[in-house]
Amino acid sequence: MDYLAERLNTPTVLEDHEQRMVVYSSHSATIDEVRRDSILRRETRQEVKDWFRQFGIVRAQDPLRIPSHPELGILGRLCAPVRFRGRLMGFLFLIDDDQRLTPADIAIVQDAQRHAALLLSEEELSERLRASSLSHLLAPAAELRQAAARQLIDEGLAAADAVHTAVCLRLADDTGPGLPELIREALWELGRRRGPACPLRTVRRDHGVLLVELREPDGEGAALAAAEEARGLLSKHLDSARSAAAGVPPRVIAGIGDPQPVLTSAAISYREAVLAARVAAAVPSVGEVARWRELGAFRALVQLPPGEAAGSCLDPRLVTLLRAEPDLLRTVESYLDSGGDAKRTSEQLHLHRATLYYRLGKAERLTGADLRDGQDRLALHLGLKLARLTGRYPPEAEVSAGAGADAPDTRPA
Repeated sequence: MDYLAERLNTPTVLEDHEQRMVVYSSHSATIDEVRRDSILRRETRQEVKDWFRQFGIVRAQDPLRIPSHPELGILGRLCAPVRFRGRLMGFLFLIDDDQRLTPADIAIVQDAQRHAALLLSEEELSERLRASSLSHLLAPAAELRQAAARQLIDEGLAAADAVHTAVCLRLADDTGPGLPELIREALWELGRRRGPACPLRTVRRDHGVLLVELREPDGEGAALAAAEEARGLLSKHLDSARSAAAGVPPRVIAGIGDPQPVLTSAAISYREAVLAARVAAAVPSVGEVARWRELGAFRALVQLPPGEAAGSCLDPRLVTLLRAEPDLLRTVESYLDSGGDAKRTSEQLHLHRATLYYRLGKAERLTGADLRDGQDRLALHLGLKLARLTGRYPPEAEVSAGAGADAPDTRPA
């Protein structure tokens, strides 16, 4: 970029097909607000994209001029679409507000187009090879994992003696047909932002995977930071892809597995990350990012067999409770979550203590369980969490249990 900018004496940038910054020249000449903004934010505002694209830059084969737009802070430009074997890879933008670039200059730009196309194509191929190596590293077959680890180490993409942890990025309840491509775009942008320091990444059918190298003693913060950044990027791409009429935006969640000291054991952390993300999807109270080591009883529950087999694990008394009024179910769960602390439960649900005791007594009569008995409480509590994981928890019970009229209880507070 610097060579081209110096030769033509004009500020130059290379952007990808979504007009996100790839590389830019040093800028000694005048630039506009849009160029300054795109360098700082590494992306182009939608209204600026719309201005450029109405002149046909997506369909164009040869360089074309874009007029200025003072209201948007845009100086006139020469835009050269970058294509590899006919496929649009990106754009070269050269500020040329006074249209002083000559046909000879434009010929130089066209030569730069071809070089940029090769560079972007090589980068894309390299990205695919890294993603393939990571997929093999996470495979069930030990031979594939060992071969992938050797390849990643030989290419300097992973350190043999480093600790790694896996991150699973997904949506809580949406697996639309365009999801893999949206995840791929988000992880690609993460790689562009972080450069060589970006974690290895790949995309599966309904989720993305990051493999984060932990360099510090308390380096799990690096995995958390990568998960949060990836979540933000996927949310942004979802917002761009879906219209405002699409309703409530889907929850973007992430699961983080435990660190593994050997690269060939990354598959263990990956499995944990996938399970942790499943917990985050089913149990909103866990949060948007679930760390495997912090999931307590959910670590065991999420590994129970799915479907009807999981249903057979539910205590029959809980099945009765799941069919009861939503307020009753939510009250019992809150009471068990608080370790049987009536005062804390009343405050959380905004209930009078007498109303709380009435509901607990009603639940006992309905189920035949004794909420003062440790075994009965354990059976109901674990069953409630399993019901959440398996989709058997009634959605209406998520609403606050503080509303509604109940008969009072005469037991002492």
